[in-house]
Amino acid sequence: MDSCVLDIQNLDICIGPEHHKIKAVSDFNLRLDAGKNIGIIGESGSGKTLSMLAATRLLPNSGSVTSGKVYFKGHNVLEMPRAEFHRRISGKEIAMIFQEPMTALNPVYTIGHQLQHTYLLYNNESKHVASVKSLAMLKAVKLSNPKERMNQYPHELSGGQRQRVLIAMGLINKPSLLIADEPTTALDVTVQKEIIELLMDLQKMFEMSMIFISHDLAVVSKVADRLLVMRHGEVVEKGKADRIFFKPTHIYTKTLLKSLAKLDKPFNQNQNQNKSNPPILRINNISKTFRLPTKIFSPIKTMKVLGNIKFDVFPGETLAIVGESGSGKSTLAKIINGLLPADSGQVKLNEEPVCKLEVMIRSRLLQPIFQDPYSTLNPAHTVGKIVARPLFIHKIVKREDIYQEVASTLDLVGLPDNFSTRFPNQLSGGQRQRVAIARAIILKPKILICDEPTSALDLSIQEQILDLVNNLKSKFGMTIIIISHDMGVVRYLADRVIVMLEGKIVESGTASQILESPRSDYTKRLVNSVYRI
Repeated sequence: MDSCVLDIQNLDICIGPEHHKIKAVSDFNLRLDAGKNIGIIGESGSGKTLSMLAATRLLPNSGSVTSGKVYFKGHNVLEMPRAEFHRRISGKEIAMIFQEPMTALNPVYTIGHQLQHTYLLYNNESKHVASVKSLAMLKAVKLSNPKERMNQYPHELSGGQRQRVLIAMGLINKPSLLIADEPTTALDVTVQKEIIELLMDLQKMFEMSMIFISHDLAVVSKVADRLLVMRHGEVVEKGKADRIFFKPTHIYTKTLLKSLAKLDKPFNQNQNQNKSNPPILRINNISKTFRLPTKIFSPIKTMKVLGNIKFDVFPGETLAIVGESGSGKSTLAKIINGLLPADSGQVKLNEEPVCKLEVMIRSRLLQPIFQDPYSTLNPAHTVGKIVARPLFIHKIVKREDIYQEVASTLDLVGLPDNFSTRFPNQLSGGQRQRVAIARAIILKPKILICDEPTSALDLSIQEQILDLVNNLKSKFGMTIIIISHDMGVVRYLADRVIVMLEGKIVESGTASQILESPRSDYTKRLVNSVYRI
């Protein structure tokens, strides 16, 4: 009996309008046996996700398979009627965990409703059984307060919490094949390790096959038996994971591994920051409580997400804030940006309360880079218009010079000039993140607040972006506040580190103190959860 679960043969994919088709994937081949796994790595836009979307009949309308075959358990799924494929196989036999949970989850339904609907779609069971299964899956993916989360909506969860919901949704029907497209991108390192171990345990328990797509080579090294390395729509190297990681043959694979090694070393950290200068930012006893959704006439429930947070940020330094998803990092960033009011306490920028500054002044001084680029980019505007908009609003560049300023800024973040005419839905996740970074830095603000700015980027581009942030810091005296779960990024960028847990600061110090000699048990667990090849 053939043990092959998925066999993709000579797959070619084209995208774009009929009169101008562009080949995005060429001669893609993959064979995966039952109970085995394979990792796919490569740059954003290299065709990793597109190949899997073709295999699951989920290509966008602008994409099409021009040649090749996709066999799932011996049946060519490309020849099956689309309705039959989605009724019998998609979501049941083949499940896919998508990269961006905010766009994959329905914003008008609760988390519990969406999980139950996914289960009931393929199982003739009662709603009660579906509810029990859904709750069990939320517990399995280590989502805090799972009973309360069942009644919440996607926008009420952090990026990492939404990603865990998506993982639970993919696993709830115990698929034969799980395609995980950057499933741990938004997760902090402790939960990332738990999720990876969970996926591997479930794979063994149910003899499930898995395709793991990621730009994080260290994570892939712990998951995959075999690897495919993709670039520009082609597989440039494939083989056993150990051989590729330790004896790569292709120049591109060697470049990726070199980038990983560079991120694992401390950068030129200014850890002896002169604190005699007055701080540029003062965060004084910030507290924040959210009201949780409840049924009508039910008692009001609240959740305290920040409790008396206090620290200073000094000019020209890079301060990293680390902690688990839901620890309050992103909420704190929004309060610092003036995008969310605090219940008590105050944020002062150059001794002026941020909440009292005019929006135009505040946006010139403070610029955010958010975690989920797709939800912050206007889908109706081109990349050029998105990046140029701050210049039009602030009128700091002559109108005739705006195009050149946009082009040079896109070049800084690694995007060619022709991207100006593209729309967000025509870009990969990493490309959208670069657009968001370009929009933030085009005003050359004094303070850049980065909420997971490189979480969606492959290693080579991540290195470029981190170098860019450091160069901007040096050239313009820019102050950086970076929120990240990636300890490699923190090690590379940070002068000081603040560690948060459940809305409180549990430890702070220089980057070397926190990463090499942590004091608290929680920080030790964070540092020890980092994957290395």
